[in-house]
Formats: sequence, C-alpha cells, structure tokens
Amino acid sequence: MIISQQVAQSIVEEVQKVVSVNINFMNNEGKIIASMNKNRIGDFHEGAFRVIETKETVVIQTDEKWVGAKQGLNLPVFLHHQIVGVIGITGDPDEYSQMAEIIRKMTEVLVREAYLDKQFELEERAKQSYIEEWIEGNWEDDKLFASRGWILGINIQVPRIAVIIDLVGFNDWIYQKLRNYQADVGGELEVQRIRREILRLIQDHFPEQSQHVIVPSGSTRYTLLLSVDEKITLKKRWEKVNYRLSKIQKAIASSYPFQSVAGIGRMYVEPREIRKSEKEAYLALQYAKTQQKQAYSYDQLGIESFVYELDPEVRNDYVYRILQPDEFPRLNQTLETMDVFFQENGSINRAAEKLFIHKNTLQYRLKKIYTITGYDPRVISDAVLLKIAAAFYQANELFSKE
Repeated sequence: MIISQQVAQSIVEEVQKVVSVNINFMNNEGKIIASMNKNRIGDFHEGAFRVIETKETVVIQTDEKWVGAKQGLNLPVFLHHQIVGVIGITGDPDEYSQMAEIIRKMTEVLVREAYLDKQFELEERAKQSYIEEWIEGNWEDDKLFASRGWILGINIQVPRIAVIIDLVGFNDWIYQKLRNYQADVGGELEVQRIRREILRLIQDHFPEQSQHVIVPSGSTRYTLLLSVDEKITLKKRWEKVNYRLSKIQKAIASSYPFQSVAGIGRMYVEPREIRKSEKEAYLALQYAKTQQKQAYSYDQLGIESFVYELDPEVRNDYVYRILQPDEFPRLNQTLETMDVFFQENGSINRAAEKLFIHKNTLQYRLKKIYTITGYDPRVISDAVLLKIAAAFYQANELFSKE
C-alpha cells in the first residue's frame, strides 16, 4: 500500500494528539510526506531511507550525521508484513525510547484503518459501477453478469423493488460547512466522510447478511434495491417498505439538519426489469417533492405516472394554453387552491376548511380561475384539463431545478 500525503498527515496529527512530540512520516523512498513541521515536508531523510533498506530502527544522536535528518528515533511501519513507511520522532532518543514502540504500534493501527477504508472505498466503487450497469440493463451475457454479482455478494435473481432517497437541503448545508475550509482538500474529505456516514446509517437499518443493496447515486441521493417477498400482497409489501423507510428518515432527521424524501418503484422479478423500478422510483420521488411528502410509491400515482415522460416543450405548451400561469399574480396560491379543491372532490366546505379560508373566498378564487383560463374547476371536464395543466407546470418547475 502506498501511503498518500493526506493520509500520512492525518496519522501524524492523530498521533501527536496522544503524545505531544514532533512526529514525521516518511514514505518508502525516504521522503518526508507528513510532519508537524510543515517546512520539512518534501525533504529527503537519509535516516528513513536506511530504515527502508534494513527494516530496522535507526537512532540518530546528532543533527549533523544524516542528510535531512534531526536527532531522534526512526522506526519502520509495517502493513501485512511489508514496510510501508517510517515514523520519525524528533528529540532526545533516550527520552523517547520507551514511548517509541507505542508510537509505532499506534501508527500501524492508523495505517491499517486507512487501508481498510481504502479497501471499503474500492469495493463500494466496484459495487456502485456494477449496480449502474445493472440498472442500465445493457449487459450481454446473463450468466457472466450474474456471476459478477455473486462475487460482490449480490444475487440479481431475487424479486426486487427500487427505492431512491434524496437528501433535501444537503447541498446547502454542505456549502455552509465548506466555507470554513477555504478551498482546503480537507473540505472534500469532510463531504465524503458525511456521505459515508449517511450510507452506513441507511445500511444499519437492514440485516448484514440480507440481499438488500444500498449505494450512493449522485451527490444527494441513495439508491436502494430491496429484495422483497413476491408472495405477500401489494399492501403488505408497501407497509413493510414504508415502515423501514420511516425509521431511516427519522434517523437522518435526528442526526442531521436536513430532511429526506423517498420514491418507491414497483416489484420486478427479472433482473433486467430493475431499470423500470428505478425509473418508477425516480418519478415517485419527484411527485413526493411537489406534494411535500416524505415518501411516495409509483403505485399511488395517477396522472403523474406519465407527466414526467412527456417532452418538456409539450408540457409547457399545454400549460400556457390551458392554465395561462403568467396571468395569475399569486400562482402558487392558485395551484394550492385547485389541488385542495380537487383532493376534496369539489366540496366547497371541506376545501375551504382545509385551506383555512371562508367558503366565499374559495368561491371567489375558483371564479377567478374560470375568468382567466376559461375553464371552470367546478365542472368535471374542465377540472380534468386544469389538473393536468397544474401537474405539467409542477413537473416543469421541478425539473428546471434539477
């Protein structure tokens, strides 16, 4: 394993917190790649080079004897019985001789943790790449593709549904955090750390040996391909998934200053059909956002199930022909009024109560819609046209922000 400068510096800083001594880390070429004294980074350290050659501790009594070295102890750092670097302790060797072995062991523990993190990252990248290929459905050999899945611990033959969780407000929160880093690489490392934390939080809500697959998908989203029991009813399946999602979303909200929204696709048995479920989950997610719901299933969608598949220009043309949005000074209020009125099946009393307005005010708003558009929300045939126009408008607004 080649220790990066960032990892080495983090190791040096962690060790220094425990033992207040000046620590340096040299790579397998004898070059100082991390130090509490930043001026020494990049210098050649002859003592460390000798450690690499002999795999033995080198004690330096004076600053003059070795090129680029100061008085102190230099110890080999091993990973899997191979030397991966040298940890240097600046100061009187006699003073730090008893502490030196502890520092070396501590360093090796931190190197091992960095190695495991790297392996985890590589495995997650491989898994993510495989799942992207799976969702695209473009592989040629079914047996070969399934075998690759088995290597990663994924059985693509079980019935599954796709779920997409989107973190609402995550980017704004991250932006505020990054302002403290002033373009330092530490800022990006912090972002990646938080994303991994959230991934683990989601994964912790499923059994370790299950066939549920959870991977990051984009900067704010996580895709879940959940194995499900095809023998239970649709209602029971929805209840089980929604219960699990509710717990995940509560955990996210309690740990971070943002909320999450989820879209759920339908169940499919054939591996190539997971693409359909993922697309359905995405459409359900968009609708959940427009309705400010925590979760929505594709099976719950009406008009919205095809709204997002139409060309934006087609939707836009229809919106301006039917709804004429520019003519409404308070368009959001108008859309909310229609939405609640339709939800209450045209009941003036129930809709007015839900909107917290007098029923005469509601009647006035409905007449205003008729005056501007020529379509009356109280007439079924006109209401259908207006409902579709409102759904199209919301879809265009949402996708313009993507």
